[in-house]
Amino acid sequence: MLKNYLKIAFRGYLRNRRFTFLNLLSLVAGLFVAYVGISYINFENSYDGFHENSDRIYRLARTYRTQDYSVIGFPNWSDGTAEEQERQAQTFKSSPGIEEVTQFITSPYTEFIRSGESQIQNDGILSTNTPEGFVKMFSWKPVLGSLNNFSEGSRKALLTASVAEKLFGSDYFSQTGLINSSIQIGGEDYELAAIIEDVPVNSHFDFSVALSKDRIDYWGSRIYLQTNPNSSIEEVQNQLNATIATFNPRLAADELYSQHFLQPIESIHLNSNILYETKTPGNKNYITMISFFAGFILIITLFNYANLTLAIKSKESKTIGVRKAMGAQNSMITTQFLIEGVLLSLIAIPFVGLLISLVIPQFNSLMGTDISNNLIAEPMTLVTLLILAVMIGILASLSPAIYLGMRGAVSLFKEDLKQSNFQQFPIRKYLVISQFVILIAISSVSLLISQQLEFVEGKDIGYKKEGILYAYTSPENQGVFRQKLRQIPGVIAVGTGSSFGLQTFNQGTYKLEGLETVFDDSNQLYLDFEGLKAYELKTTLTGTPSARTTLINRTAAEKFANAKGVRAEDLIGTQVITEPEYTNEETGQVGFPFTIGGIFEDINLFSLHEKVTPYFLTLSENLEMDGRSIVSYYPENAAEVLAAVNSIYNELNEPFPLDLEYLSENVAQLYAQDRQTADLLLYFNIIAVILAALGIIGITIFLTMARKKEIGIRKVLGASVFSIIQSSTKEYLVLVGIALLIAWPIAFYAANSWLSNFAYRIDINQFVFASIGLTTFIFTAFIVGIIAYQAAQANPVNSLKSE
Repeated sequence: MLKNYLKIAFRGYLRNRRFTFLNLLSLVAGLFVAYVGISYINFENSYDGFHENSDRIYRLARTYRTQDYSVIGFPNWSDGTAEEQERQAQTFKSSPGIEEVTQFITSPYTEFIRSGESQIQNDGILSTNTPEGFVKMFSWKPVLGSLNNFSEGSRKALLTASVAEKLFGSDYFSQTGLINSSIQIGGEDYELAAIIEDVPVNSHFDFSVALSKDRIDYWGSRIYLQTNPNSSIEEVQNQLNATIATFNPRLAADELYSQHFLQPIESIHLNSNILYETKTPGNKNYITMISFFAGFILIITLFNYANLTLAIKSKESKTIGVRKAMGAQNSMITTQFLIEGVLLSLIAIPFVGLLISLVIPQFNSLMGTDISNNLIAEPMTLVTLLILAVMIGILASLSPAIYLGMRGAVSLFKEDLKQSNFQQFPIRKYLVISQFVILIAISSVSLLISQQLEFVEGKDIGYKKEGILYAYTSPENQGVFRQKLRQIPGVIAVGTGSSFGLQTFNQGTYKLEGLETVFDDSNQLYLDFEGLKAYELKTTLTGTPSARTTLINRTAAEKFANAKGVRAEDLIGTQVITEPEYTNEETGQVGFPFTIGGIFEDINLFSLHEKVTPYFLTLSENLEMDGRSIVSYYPENAAEVLAAVNSIYNELNEPFPLDLEYLSENVAQLYAQDRQTADLLLYFNIIAVILAALGIIGITIFLTMARKKEIGIRKVLGASVFSIIQSSTKEYLVLVGIALLIAWPIAFYAANSWLSNFAYRIDINQFVFASIGLTTFIFTAFIVGIIAYQAAQANPVNSLKSE
């Protein structure tokens, strides 16, 4: 019996090979998008799950002022000794419910790594003074050496495989004597303890080299804890806060301090966006948007398949009647329809696998993911795709199964294709309208997202963005370095101070002279006078100040002016007290006061996701700041300036590589996730348009074939080609109009949800939806018109020959 079903199915595919090809193409595209969507969602939810005890690993975070911090400060900040830092870790470990603890920090700077005559430069260097907890808690996979070796003593190093390959060559795993050999990192000697596989992409923190040290050279560290099995996280957290209060009573007494809290490591990527995250966290709204786009494309695929299947089976009504007259039962006809529908869906799976192997590497590059391009290697996803394929096949076959499979033989014999009037089926119109709804909605959303990113990239952010680079040297050489940089042709200004276009950092408290209200939303910036010139900030200053002065931004000025009932310009000379909670015990001075010396126009210091808050900019002539030089140059001289900067730096004989950052790239990086999502949705939108086109082409060809005799008669009676085309397209005007009315509020809600991620955004122009609706109709009319034109050009004699 099954053999006969399959034989009939394949004969049907070959008999209607043109429609079979359109269906298969649509199925492959739809199921591929489903794989991408499912895999992407799984990847985003898989972060840090590769650690063996990930369900018991937590990151310690702290609430101070009104902000949460992912870096925990040492009791004595940067002055803490190795013993004090070690004591902090051991204190945490002794807290009830804690099994392991590790603390580390990752440097953003590039260092030289040397082994014998080989030298490379690399960033992402992690330092820990708790190596035992670092290798016990996290599941790093060794390629050479032992993780236990790293945990014993200090001055040990772990290299990732990619760094080892750069340093030792691609055959490093077969070289003898590497483990326990001496390597130099940042001018210091370490013993190579092990080489591990690269940190998985779905880790919320990354590193290329891990070093065990006695002391972490930083003001704080990232602290991770592993709890005992079956521990209550609430009780562990309460006990931990009590332990911290005993260990660091000064912090506990600080009125700005709230508490420490634990974050499950598996939830950090999608549920945490606190200060100083190591990677840009995932965005649930974006994941939801991608999910909906993928789902809608799958629905278009289903509607295409259902429409064409219904059309094809309607044409075969007399054949079905013959089979019923010969004894075929309704259940047999229905089963045949279902088998044909499911079989073609399953035939699409191998083609989907081929497409996955070709396209997924590019997808990983675009989205920064690590999705497998081997469908067989993902059994759960393969099973999910098979289930989806079966469901699509069944759902697409239900309409003909119900409409034709349950009909009596006599009624089937009475109707030919025209009389069965497939073109009037309400279900066909519902499916077509639904396709147009989806197409208009996702096209509108995609267009609005593109417009927002154009707005982001084109907005005046208040400072010079192009032609600014940051160059880092040791503080001792910074003066000489800057002096020589100013002599480079094409360089406009060379200063030092704060970098712009960065992730949010901690805000401070302040109050205005004469007011008691204490605010906690300011950011402090520093520049020397050349740095101010380099950024081209707009200020109320009429010349270069003769001494140290502090400016406030326009937002702060308006806030203060409203509070005092004066004009913003009248604030100059008013005193602001920062950190008013602090009192100097020797002098009795409250906080750190400054006098407003001027106003600078608002800048978007951070991304446009963040609202501009009060910024305080201190200008000082002799500012020294972590070796950073701000170089402003003419963009057209970029190549010459870069070559000269490298040449000057090489003359300094610095112990670390030249570290350069371009402000324009830093600003662009703030929107990398937005751009990735927008690009992916654009590709999905293109696929949706192609699928919709395939569906329209298939149905139009079929209906045109059904009307072949009618078209021939109309031509004989004198109908023009234009009138035939017009009669074929006029129905779609109504269908697109209905779809536009349905899609409009859906698209508005979806676009508004995405745009709500930005503090500064475009207004949603309602004309967008109307223009997309009109474009959809023109697009549809063009496709239908071409097919109708070809039919109208046919010889009417040939059309009238067939019955």
